[in-house]
Amino acid sequence: MKNLCIAILFLCSLQHTVAQTDPYVENVKHYLAINGTQQQYEGAVDGMFTMLRKQFEAYKIPEAVWKELESVKSTQVDEVKAILVSAYKAYFSLNDIKNMIVFYESAAAKQMLADTTKLTNVQRQQIGNFYDSETGQKIIASKDGLAKIEGEISMQWSGELYKSVLNKLAEKGYSLN
Repeated sequence: MKNLCIAILFLCSLQHTVAQTDPYVENVKHYLAINGTQQQYEGAVDGMFTMLRKQFEAYKIPEAVWKELESVKSTQVDEVKAILVSAYKAYFSLNDIKNMIVFYESAAAKQMLADTTKLTNVQRQQIGNFYDSETGQKIIASKDGLAKIEGEISMQWSGELYKSVLNKLAEKGYSLN
């Protein structure tokens, strides 16, 4: 399983390097930025650093060191978004991704993400119409499979990030051992 994850990450990073201007890649990255996924990963990085700050509290690590370590956040989030492209490619066409972007840029989807209790009847209908569409049906049908792949990618990515930060702390003389 570990070898499979490493192979997937290698292929994804290779795809990321080769396909910098690929419309599919750019559209999926945009979609992940507007559908809440990017914010979830940013929150995960913030949460990891909050946890690390507590774990290393007794070491009185200077704020400048933490800021330096935390500066990897946007790069790391961009990296995981690039890796997630392959997961989306398994389920969705470029046209599907474009339809998803149009939907998530709509007022109805923005309200759905912000607070579903404040959706108007018109917005509820728009959301229903989207999920009744071919793209919406693909989202529903792929939900479990995509969630599984995303979970595996997230676990691998977050574990590697955590180890990387611990190694950088150790290089600076801060270790929990």
